[in-house]
Amino acid sequence: MAYSEKVIDHYKEPRNVGSLDKNNTNVGTGLVGAPECGDVMKLQIQVNPETNEIVD
Repeated sequence: MAYSEKVIDHYKEPRNVGSLDKNNTNVGTGLVGAPECGDVMKLQIQVNPETNEIVD
């Protein structure tokens, strides 16, 4: 299976990595994947409570 240039680029130069403060009431966290085999992805969003827009 050949990977696209975009996938290889993101593998070599990761972006948008890190964690938001899970204790912040404006942060939502979700986990997806199969923890048994180590395939887990954590997704987080931070929402502006005044506008209900995703800000991070």
